[in-house]
Amino acid sequence: MADLRTLTLFLGLCASAECASQAVFSVTADRDSVGIGEVLTLTLESDESITEGQRWTWPALAEGDSLAQGWEILSVGTIDSAASLALDAGIRRTQAVEILAWDTGFRVIEPLQLGGDNPVLSAPLLIQVGADALEDNPAPRPMQGYTHFEWTWWERLMRILPTLLLVLGLAAVAWWVLQRIRNRESVTPSPVVPQKPAEPAHLTALRMLLALEADQPWKDGEGKEAQAQLSEAMRLHLQGTFGVKALERATEELTAHLTGAPIRGLDGEDARWLVSLLRQSDLVKFAKQDLSSDAHLHAVREALAWVRRTSPAAASAEPNSDPND
Repeated sequence: MADLRTLTLFLGLCASAECASQAVFSVTADRDSVGIGEVLTLTLESDESITEGQRWTWPALAEGDSLAQGWEILSVGTIDSAASLALDAGIRRTQAVEILAWDTGFRVIEPLQLGGDNPVLSAPLLIQVGADALEDNPAPRPMQGYTHFEWTWWERLMRILPTLLLVLGLAAVAWWVLQRIRNRESVTPSPVVPQKPAEPAHLTALRMLLALEADQPWKDGEGKEAQAQLSEAMRLHLQGTFGVKALERATEELTAHLTGAPIRGLDGEDARWLVSLLRQSDLVKFAKQDLSSDAHLHAVREALAWVRRTSPAAASAEPNSDPND
Protein backbone atom coordinates (compact mmCIF):
# COMPACT_ATOMS: atom_id res chain seq x y z
CA MET A 1 0.00 0.00 0.00
CA ALA A 2 2.91 2.39 0.79
CA ASP A 3 4.51 1.65 -2.63
CA LEU A 4 1.19 2.44 -4.31
CA ARG A 5 0.98 5.80 -2.53
CA THR A 6 4.57 6.64 -3.51
CA LEU A 7 3.86 5.78 -7.15
CA THR A 8 0.70 7.86 -7.18
CA LEU A 9 2.49 10.84 -5.63
CA PHE A 10 5.33 10.52 -8.12
CA LEU A 11 2.97 10.47 -11.08
CA GLY A 12 1.12 13.45 -9.66
CA LEU A 13 4.35 15.42 -9.23
CA CYS A 14 5.42 14.62 -12.75
CA ALA A 15 2.09 15.76 -14.13
CA SER A 16 2.30 18.90 -12.04
CA ALA A 17 5.80 19.69 -13.33
CA GLU A 18 4.65 19.40 -16.89
CA CYS A 19 1.68 21.73 -16.38
CA ALA A 20 3.21 24.08 -13.84
CA SER A 21 3.12 26.86 -16.34
CA GLN A 22 -0.63 26.51 -16.73
CA ALA A 23 -2.43 24.66 -13.87
CA VAL A 24 -2.07 21.93 -11.31
CA PHE A 25 -5.13 19.83 -10.31
CA SER A 26 -5.21 17.10 -7.66
CA VAL A 27 -7.78 14.88 -5.93
CA THR A 28 -6.90 13.40 -2.51
CA ALA A 29 -8.85 11.17 -0.11
CA ASP A 30 -8.91 11.34 3.67
CA ARG A 31 -8.01 7.59 3.80
CA ASP A 32 -7.31 4.70 1.51
CA SER A 33 -9.82 2.17 2.91
CA VAL A 34 -13.46 2.43 3.98
CA GLY A 35 -16.24 0.13 5.03
CA ILE A 36 -19.14 -0.62 2.75
CA GLY A 37 -21.58 2.31 2.83
CA GLU A 38 -19.08 4.41 4.80
CA VAL A 39 -18.44 8.03 3.80
CA LEU A 40 -15.14 8.88 2.09
CA THR A 41 -14.18 12.56 1.81
CA LEU A 42 -12.36 13.76 -1.34
CA THR A 43 -10.55 17.10 -1.53
CA LEU A 44 -10.31 18.69 -4.97
CA GLU A 45 -7.54 21.32 -5.20
CA SER A 46 -6.15 23.36 -8.10
CA ASP A 47 -3.54 26.04 -8.71
CA GLU A 48 -4.62 27.90 -11.86
CA SER A 49 -2.66 30.45 -13.84
CA ILE A 50 -4.62 33.55 -14.82
CA THR A 51 -2.02 35.13 -17.11
CA GLU A 52 -2.93 35.89 -20.68
CA GLY A 53 -6.62 35.62 -19.86
CA GLN A 54 -6.61 31.90 -19.15
CA ARG A 55 -9.85 30.45 -17.76
CA TRP A 56 -10.35 27.03 -16.19
CA THR A 57 -13.55 25.02 -15.87
CA TRP A 58 -14.11 23.26 -12.54
CA PRO A 59 -15.44 19.68 -12.64
CA ALA A 60 -19.25 19.64 -12.52
CA LEU A 61 -20.22 17.46 -9.54
CA ALA A 62 -23.72 17.39 -8.00
CA GLU A 63 -25.28 15.67 -5.02
CA GLY A 64 -27.06 12.46 -6.06
CA ASP A 65 -24.82 11.88 -9.11
CA SER A 66 -22.34 9.06 -9.26
CA LEU A 67 -18.71 8.66 -10.30
CA ALA A 68 -17.28 5.81 -12.32
CA GLN A 69 -17.09 2.35 -10.71
CA GLY A 70 -20.20 2.89 -8.54
CA TRP A 71 -19.14 5.74 -6.29
CA GLU A 72 -22.22 7.70 -5.15
CA ILE A 73 -21.93 11.41 -4.38
CA LEU A 74 -23.53 12.26 -1.02
CA SER A 75 -22.71 15.95 -0.77
CA VAL A 76 -20.73 18.61 -2.63
CA GLY A 77 -19.17 21.48 -0.71
CA THR A 78 -18.72 25.04 -1.88
CA ILE A 79 -15.68 26.02 -3.91
CA ASP A 80 -13.27 28.16 -1.90
CA SER A 81 -10.90 30.52 -3.74
CA ALA A 82 -7.64 32.10 -2.57
CA ALA A 83 -4.35 33.34 -3.98
CA SER A 84 -2.17 30.53 -5.24
CA LEU A 85 0.93 29.76 -3.21
CA ALA A 86 2.56 27.85 -6.09
CA LEU A 87 2.05 30.38 -8.92
CA ASP A 88 3.00 34.02 -9.03
CA ALA A 89 -0.14 35.01 -10.92
CA GLY A 90 -2.77 32.46 -10.11
CA ILE A 91 -5.56 31.35 -7.82
CA ARG A 92 -6.06 28.26 -5.69
CA ARG A 93 -9.49 26.62 -5.54
CA THR A 94 -10.54 23.81 -3.20
CA GLN A 95 -13.71 21.79 -2.78
CA ALA A 96 -14.78 18.89 -0.48
CA VAL A 97 -16.90 16.05 -1.89
CA GLU A 98 -18.35 13.13 0.16
CA ILE A 99 -18.81 9.80 -1.61
CA LEU A 100 -19.50 6.17 -0.70
CA ALA A 101 -19.61 2.71 -2.31
CA TRP A 102 -21.93 -0.26 -1.75
CA ASP A 103 -19.68 -2.94 -3.26
CA THR A 104 -16.59 -4.38 -1.63
CA GLY A 105 -13.16 -4.79 -3.20
CA PHE A 106 -10.41 -2.50 -4.58
CA ARG A 107 -12.09 0.35 -6.40
CA VAL A 108 -10.54 3.22 -8.40
CA ILE A 109 -11.56 6.84 -8.28
CA GLU A 110 -10.87 7.74 -11.86
CA PRO A 111 -9.18 11.06 -12.79
CA LEU A 112 -11.27 14.22 -12.75
CA GLN A 113 -10.66 16.97 -15.29
CA LEU A 114 -9.99 20.66 -14.79
CA GLY A 115 -11.14 22.05 -18.14
CA GLY A 116 -9.44 24.76 -20.15
CA ASP A 117 -7.37 25.31 -23.32
CA ASN A 118 -5.10 22.54 -22.09
CA PRO A 119 -7.25 20.39 -19.70
CA VAL A 120 -5.55 18.97 -16.61
CA LEU A 121 -6.42 15.55 -15.14
CA SER A 122 -6.04 14.50 -11.55
CA ALA A 123 -4.21 11.31 -10.65
CA PRO A 124 -6.38 8.21 -10.07
CA LEU A 125 -6.94 6.96 -6.52
CA LEU A 126 -7.14 3.32 -5.43
CA ILE A 127 -9.45 2.72 -2.45
CA GLN A 128 -10.17 -0.58 -0.75
CA VAL A 129 -13.84 -1.08 0.24
CA GLY A 130 -14.38 -3.75 2.87
CA ALA A 131 -17.16 -4.96 5.14
CA ASP A 132 -15.65 -2.64 7.78
CA ALA A 133 -13.08 0.09 7.61
CA LEU A 134 -9.66 -1.49 7.96
CA GLU A 135 -8.41 1.24 10.27
CA ASP A 136 -11.31 0.61 12.68
CA ASN A 137 -10.98 -3.18 12.84
CA PRO A 138 -9.68 -4.17 16.28
CA ALA A 139 -7.10 -6.88 16.53
CA PRO A 140 -8.73 -10.28 16.92
CA ARG A 141 -8.82 -11.53 20.47
CA PRO A 142 -7.08 -14.78 21.33
CA MET A 143 -9.24 -17.84 21.79
CA GLN A 144 -10.51 -18.10 25.34
CA GLY A 145 -10.86 -21.47 27.01
CA TYR A 146 -14.02 -22.78 28.63
CA THR A 147 -14.41 -22.30 32.40
CA HIS A 148 -16.32 -24.80 34.49
CA PHE A 149 -19.14 -23.07 36.36
CA GLU A 150 -21.38 -24.32 39.17
CA TRP A 151 -24.30 -22.68 40.96
CA THR A 152 -24.00 -22.39 44.74
CA TRP A 153 -26.83 -23.72 46.89
CA TRP A 154 -27.88 -20.15 47.79
CA GLU A 155 -28.02 -19.14 44.12
CA ARG A 156 -30.07 -22.23 43.33
CA LEU A 157 -32.48 -21.39 46.19
CA MET A 158 -32.88 -17.78 45.05
CA ARG A 159 -33.73 -18.96 41.53
CA ILE A 160 -36.53 -21.26 42.69
CA LEU A 161 -37.72 -19.13 45.64
CA PRO A 162 -40.45 -17.17 43.70
CA THR A 163 -41.89 -20.42 42.30
CA LEU A 164 -41.77 -22.05 45.75
CA LEU A 165 -43.60 -19.12 47.37
CA LEU A 166 -46.27 -19.17 44.66
CA VAL A 167 -46.87 -22.91 45.14
CA LEU A 168 -47.12 -22.49 48.93
CA GLY A 169 -49.59 -19.63 48.52
CA LEU A 170 -51.82 -21.65 46.19
CA ALA A 171 -51.70 -24.59 48.60
CA ALA A 172 -52.76 -22.35 51.50
CA VAL A 173 -55.69 -20.96 49.53
CA ALA A 174 -56.79 -24.46 48.52
CA TRP A 175 -56.60 -25.67 52.14
CA TRP A 176 -58.66 -22.69 53.35
CA VAL A 177 -61.36 -23.31 50.72
CA LEU A 178 -61.47 -27.02 51.61
CA GLN A 179 -61.88 -26.24 55.30
CA ARG A 180 -64.72 -23.83 54.58
CA ILE A 181 -66.50 -26.47 52.51
CA ARG A 182 -66.06 -29.12 55.23
CA ASN A 183 -67.29 -26.79 57.96
CA ARG A 184 -70.32 -25.88 55.91
CA GLU A 185 -71.16 -29.54 55.34
CA SER A 186 -70.66 -30.50 59.00
CA VAL A 187 -72.94 -27.82 60.38
CA THR A 188 -76.55 -28.95 60.33
CA PRO A 189 -78.82 -25.96 60.21
CA SER A 190 -81.23 -25.98 63.12
CA PRO A 191 -84.87 -25.74 62.20
CA VAL A 192 -86.30 -22.30 62.51
CA VAL A 193 -89.03 -22.33 65.10
CA PRO A 194 -91.44 -19.50 64.51
CA GLN A 195 -91.87 -17.41 67.59
CA LYS A 196 -95.41 -17.06 68.64
CA PRO A 197 -96.43 -13.67 69.88
CA ALA A 198 -96.64 -13.45 73.61
CA GLU A 199 -100.13 -12.08 73.22
CA PRO A 200 -102.65 -12.11 70.37
CA ALA A 201 -103.09 -8.87 68.49
CA HIS A 202 -106.68 -8.29 69.58
CA LEU A 203 -105.68 -8.59 73.24
CA THR A 204 -102.88 -6.05 72.77
CA ALA A 205 -105.32 -3.69 71.06
CA LEU A 206 -107.82 -4.12 73.91
CA ARG A 207 -105.15 -3.30 76.50
CA MET A 208 -104.19 -0.13 74.61
CA LEU A 209 -107.83 0.98 74.31
CA LEU A 210 -108.61 0.18 77.96
CA ALA A 211 -105.58 2.24 78.98
CA LEU A 212 -106.93 5.17 76.91
CA GLU A 213 -110.36 4.80 78.47
CA ALA A 214 -108.83 4.78 81.93
CA ASP A 215 -106.25 7.58 81.52
CA GLN A 216 -108.23 9.90 79.16
CA PRO A 217 -105.08 11.90 78.16
CA TRP A 218 -107.16 14.33 76.05
CA LYS A 219 -108.19 16.03 79.27
CA ASP A 220 -104.54 17.08 79.68
CA GLY A 221 -104.35 18.51 76.15
CA GLU A 222 -102.98 15.32 74.61
CA GLY A 223 -105.83 14.67 72.18
CA LYS A 224 -103.46 14.24 69.24
CA GLU A 225 -101.44 11.57 71.10
CA ALA A 226 -104.64 9.82 72.19
CA GLN A 227 -105.91 9.56 68.60
CA ALA A 228 -102.52 8.28 67.47
CA GLN A 229 -102.67 5.49 70.07
CA LEU A 230 -106.27 4.73 69.10
CA SER A 231 -105.30 4.44 65.41
CA GLU A 232 -102.32 2.22 66.25
CA ALA A 233 -104.47 -0.16 68.33
CA MET A 234 -107.01 -0.53 65.52
CA ARG A 235 -104.31 -1.12 62.90
CA LEU A 236 -102.60 -3.68 65.15
CA HIS A 237 -105.82 -5.63 65.56
CA LEU A 238 -106.56 -5.41 61.82
CA GLN A 239 -103.11 -6.71 60.86
CA GLY A 240 -102.76 -9.40 63.54
CA THR A 241 -106.31 -10.75 63.33
CA PHE A 242 -107.22 -10.37 59.66
CA GLY A 243 -103.79 -10.42 57.98
CA VAL A 244 -104.14 -6.94 56.46
CA LYS A 245 -100.89 -4.95 56.36
CA ALA A 246 -102.13 -1.89 58.16
CA LEU A 247 -99.28 -0.60 60.33
CA GLU A 248 -97.11 0.68 57.46
CA ARG A 249 -99.91 1.88 55.15
CA ALA A 250 -101.38 5.35 54.90
CA THR A 251 -105.09 5.68 55.63
CA GLU A 252 -106.06 6.29 52.01
CA GLU A 253 -104.14 3.23 50.81
CA LEU A 254 -105.68 1.14 53.58
CA THR A 255 -109.15 2.47 52.70
CA ALA A 256 -108.75 1.38 49.08
CA HIS A 257 -107.76 -2.09 50.24
CA LEU A 258 -110.63 -2.46 52.72
CA THR A 259 -113.33 -1.20 50.38
CA GLY A 260 -111.97 -2.69 47.19
CA ALA A 261 -112.31 -6.35 48.06
CA PRO A 262 -113.93 -8.28 50.92
CA ILE A 263 -111.67 -9.23 53.82
CA ARG A 264 -112.09 -12.75 55.12
CA GLY A 265 -113.71 -12.68 58.57
CA LEU A 266 -114.44 -8.94 58.40
CA ASP A 267 -117.95 -7.71 57.68
CA GLY A 268 -118.33 -4.96 55.11
CA GLU A 269 -120.11 -2.70 57.60
CA ASP A 270 -117.32 -3.15 60.13
CA ALA A 271 -114.77 -2.28 57.45
CA ARG A 272 -116.59 0.95 56.56
CA TRP A 273 -116.87 1.91 60.23
CA LEU A 274 -113.14 1.33 60.70
CA VAL A 275 -112.31 3.54 57.70
CA SER A 276 -114.46 6.33 59.18
CA LEU A 277 -112.71 6.04 62.55
CA LEU A 278 -109.21 6.12 61.02
CA ARG A 279 -110.03 9.19 58.93
CA GLN A 280 -111.31 10.98 62.02
CA SER A 281 -108.06 10.13 63.85
CA ASP A 282 -106.04 11.53 60.91
CA LEU A 283 -107.95 14.80 61.08
CA VAL A 284 -106.94 15.18 64.71
CA LYS A 285 -103.33 14.05 64.16
CA PHE A 286 -102.55 15.94 60.97
CA ALA A 287 -105.24 18.58 60.42
CA LYS A 288 -105.21 19.69 64.08
CA GLN A 289 -108.98 19.24 64.38
CA ASP A 290 -110.20 19.39 67.99
CA LEU A 291 -112.59 16.91 69.55
CA SER A 292 -114.45 17.32 72.77
CA SER A 293 -113.74 15.06 75.73
CA ASP A 294 -117.01 13.22 75.16
CA ALA A 295 -116.14 12.69 71.50
CA HIS A 296 -112.75 11.23 72.43
CA LEU A 297 -114.31 8.92 75.01
CA HIS A 298 -117.09 7.91 72.63
CA ALA A 299 -114.54 7.01 69.92
CA VAL A 300 -112.52 4.90 72.35
CA ARG A 301 -115.56 2.97 73.60
CA GLU A 302 -116.81 2.35 70.07
CA ALA A 303 -113.36 1.02 69.21
CA LEU A 304 -113.48 -1.28 72.22
CA ALA A 305 -116.84 -2.59 71.10
CA TRP A 306 -115.58 -3.10 67.55
CA VAL A 307 -112.50 -5.04 68.72
CA ARG A 308 -114.59 -7.22 71.02
CA ARG A 309 -117.08 -7.88 68.27
CA THR A 310 -114.48 -8.86 65.69
CA SER A 311 -112.08 -10.74 68.01
CA PRO A 312 -111.67 -14.47 67.44
CA ALA A 313 -111.10 -15.18 71.12
CA ALA A 314 -113.85 -15.77 73.70
CA ALA A 315 -114.94 -13.01 75.97
CA SER A 316 -113.39 -14.86 78.89
CA ALA A 317 -109.91 -14.33 77.39
CA GLU A 318 -110.41 -10.57 77.34
CA PRO A 319 -108.36 -8.66 79.91
CA ASN A 320 -110.40 -7.31 82.76
CA SER A 321 -111.29 -3.68 82.63
CA ASP A 322 -110.95 -1.33 85.54
CA PRO A 323 -114.06 -1.74 87.71
CA ASN A 324 -114.00 1.96 88.59
CA ASP A 325 -114.69 2.82 84.98
